[in-house]
Amino acid sequence: MMPCYQGMTANGSTRKMRRMNLVERMTAVIDACLTHKGEVSIALSGGSSPQGLYQALSEADLNWSQVTVTLIDDRLVDADHKDSNQRMIAETLLRNRAAAAEFIPLQDWQDDRIPDIAVLGMGLDGHIASLFPSMLGQGDAFDPTAKPAIITTGPEGNPRHERITMTLAMILEIPVRVLMVFGDEKMAVLEAAQAGADMPVTRLLAQDGTSIVTERV
Repeated sequence: MMPCYQGMTANGSTRKMRRMNLVERMTAVIDACLTHKGEVSIALSGGSSPQGLYQALSEADLNWSQVTVTLIDDRLVDADHKDSNQRMIAETLLRNRAAAAEFIPLQDWQDDRIPDIAVLGMGLDGHIASLFPSMLGQGDAFDPTAKPAIITTGPEGNPRHERITMTLAMILEIPVRVLMVFGDEKMAVLEAAQAGADMPVTRLLAQDGTSIVTERV
């Protein structure tokens, strides 16, 4: 494993950390990757949980000109649409010092280019990325042994839009994976998944290597 990943990886199992530690650790990993290999790519999720992280990272003293940002998933709407994850990233992360980063929409990302870092959220139905319970058992979306891919889906979620998403196999290829779970309701969903309930997040946690950031609010 590349040395720059070691500050965040779960070392063969899931590892819990607090939100207050996440900005510091994420900044350190990005900086270490920049030092070690000169560039870093980050795949981000939408939703409310990571917005504070993105806002804090936007002020981090990093060589942002060598950072590439994409999305793990997005709704297939215009980039300035209120439901667009791209818009949310532009408004939270890609400003201040981080305005120098390059952003590549997921529609333009090559599925053989695996990002270095992923920030994931989870819905109350246990979905991750745009991988929803209705998709379990359909095609290769949740097959961890499938070729990594970026796929489009029919209308899913709330708000209900057609979507584009990395598959589970592609997400699992990302060396540093952080799952953010905030609030009592989502904590209950996470606990059900860890107890074996079959939902999308269970499929992620069945494979080693995802760090979990939790906070009851």
